[in-house]
Amino acid sequence: MTKDNIKTCTNCGELLEGGLIYDHFLEKYGDEKKALETAKLYGATKTKGRWGLAIGMYDMELDRTTHYVCPFCDFKWKR
Repeated sequence: MTKDNIKTCTNCGELLEGGLIYDHFLEKYGDEKKALETAKLYGATKTKGRWGLAIGMYDMELDRTTHYVCPFCDFKWKR
């Protein structure tokens, strides 16, 4: 597992995976076909692909994400 794919915060242990992307759009649209079409735009399927909860901090000058922050305890880790 790379640092970019951390599933739990190494500081507080909170899970950094949100709900299924498909489920989010199904609730939003109430239409299975539209939910799946939209989820596919995020690389997700009905059963795979979850929202990430870690907050990526972007540096405009470097033009890249430099580190991440846990939304639960504000712990920071490098990319």
